[in-house]
Amino acid sequence: MTEQLACLHDGEVRISRRGKPAERLESPYREQLANGRAGQVDARIVSVTRGRTSAELCYAVDSRDACAVFAQVPGSGQEQRLFHGLDTHLSELDFGSADAALACTVAGADGTSAIAVLSDDGKGLRTVTEGDVIDRAPRWVPGGRGEIVYVSAGIGRTKAGKAVGRSSFALHRLRFSDNSVEVLMADAQYDYRAVIPISENLFYALRRSYEQPRPASPLGQISGTLRGLFAGGANTRARTLHTHELIRITAKGSQLVATDVLAFDVTASEDIVYSTQSGVFGISARNPTPEPILALERVEQLLIYR
Repeated sequence: MTEQLACLHDGEVRISRRGKPAERLESPYREQLANGRAGQVDARIVSVTRGRTSAELCYAVDSRDACAVFAQVPGSGQEQRLFHGLDTHLSELDFGSADAALACTVAGADGTSAIAVLSDDGKGLRTVTEGDVIDRAPRWVPGGRGEIVYVSAGIGRTKAGKAVGRSSFALHRLRFSDNSVEVLMADAQYDYRAVIPISENLFYALRRSYEQPRPASPLGQISGTLRGLFAGGANTRARTLHTHELIRITAKGSQLVATDVLAFDVTASEDIVYSTQSGVFGISARNPTPEPILALERVEQLLIYR
């Protein structure tokens, strides 16, 4: 069903090829940071996506004070730097071959985040959403439509500007042709945390029950009311992994595909791979019964590529 998988796990990317042991993606830049000054030992890969050719991968390496995006053919050990930014933190990359650009999440101030676009040659990072919101997990709509789908939640603040909560995450679509934003799906009972479009009206998404933030105790206020408030946001170094329902969304509604899912990917023919706390599983379009693929626990991101 899948020839090659890229698995993001604990700050590293492992490449799994059918019938062969998983191999670690070597990043000379990450190794240089990890072996350098003590302040950079937390450098880690925070996102991986398909590259400009079928053999290439793009990935973001994040450290305490900078972020860099690279392209590499796994196994070559040679990485091409596409972007480097001080005090800029990118994650959740998605390369759209028809749109010749990378979409990503950019961490902002005060718990916010925005969607941005980076050209495939690395020239120019352009923010395309804004506001006192948490916009994240962008994916290009197939076919070179100039459209991105993503998840978004509003931030609740006091009159003094203190963050006290957020709304549930909803699915949005941004069209660059007229800069319009459409709400695809919103439900006060659910957080939609990731979405992959198959066509204009067919999507797969992760969702989990939305929980209202609890009022902070005086002790909690002293320790920081923002801690944990935006769990699952753009700062993947501090992310807590939560399980979700994987659903298939059409114009007729949503259908449950799998439960206890951490991450997933799906092909245009609707072959699916997903990770759980215990491993990686696959569902083919012809056989809905999950099959074990890889015994790698707590995979944070999955990518099918050939």
